[in-house]
Amino acid sequence: MMSSHISGTADAPCKSTVRRVAAQLNRAMSEKGLALLVNHGISDDKLRAVYDAFDNFCDLPEDVKNTFRRTSPCNHGYVPPGTERFSSECVEEMRHAFNICWLDRNLPDAEVQGFQAVVTTLAQDFQKLAALLLRALASSLDLQAEYFLDSHRNMFQEGNESCMRLLYYPPFGAPPTPGVTRCGEHSDYGTFTLLAQDCEGGLEVQTSSHRWGRVGHLPGSILVNTGELLASWTNNKYPALRHRVVVPEQPKIRSKARHSIAFFVHPGNDTPITPIQCQVTEAEHCTTNNCIVKNSKSNHPKQNTIYTAYQHLQMRFRETYAS
Repeated sequence: MMSSHISGTADAPCKSTVRRVAAQLNRAMSEKGLALLVNHGISDDKLRAVYDAFDNFCDLPEDVKNTFRRTSPCNHGYVPPGTERFSSECVEEMRHAFNICWLDRNLPDAEVQGFQAVVTTLAQDFQKLAALLLRALASSLDLQAEYFLDSHRNMFQEGNESCMRLLYYPPFGAPPTPGVTRCGEHSDYGTFTLLAQDCEGGLEVQTSSHRWGRVGHLPGSILVNTGELLASWTNNKYPALRHRVVVPEQPKIRSKARHSIAFFVHPGNDTPITPIQCQVTEAEHCTTNNCIVKNSKSNHPKQNTIYTAYQHLQMRFRETYAS
């Protein structure tokens, strides 16, 4: 578990905080692809307010919810159960989602009183935390402090696909039929993801030995995991974490609904994704301290091919929403 108490502001955090978080991130992300954040500054009350607002949205009539549906290529909007499929092995993935890419439009504020206010407040807190982590990631790679911040400055504005995703997983009274799950196996598409959740509910991650391990629930913590763009930038020094959400076997757990909020951190759409010179270890078969590590992950932009962040994201969306 990585514990970090955030000092100062997100715009100008203490240098000692950035260095401490950088060392912890370097170890956690390179070894496991994830870390647990505590003392992160995001209150449980704000998370609960958003969970409750999304519950109220999910209780609306279908025809009302459908007026807010996500329409490709725009990622903003409501995604009903069964619309997405992250894994071809799954027949149906059961969850409600609302992708929030803008804070000033296409939100159900008239239908759910206070919806816009609570999601905006929480999104701003996530942005501050993301800014600290972007500085820490740069420090962990011996880069200038603003290296990643410069390409991630316009979240929730045109030209940036960062997204706060509200998720509600309905309860299962009985074991699901074969092929039905909560969320299929995948890795996230962007730089990194911040995840808050209200209970355990079936989240699993794939270890370096390709086995699946359960991620327990530490109340008040936020999970941070690497995405495909960060893996590509670092040539897999920080590998993208593959994960899934299964329907728990234990009746007591699967019969409870699960809420989570995923904050997907993306760079600007026109950001080229090319490998950076980063520190690696001898275990990565490098003969110098500053080198590029070969990357064999098929979901990353290929080496010697320049992709933009937007091109990569749209390619992955086409796979996710393919019929």
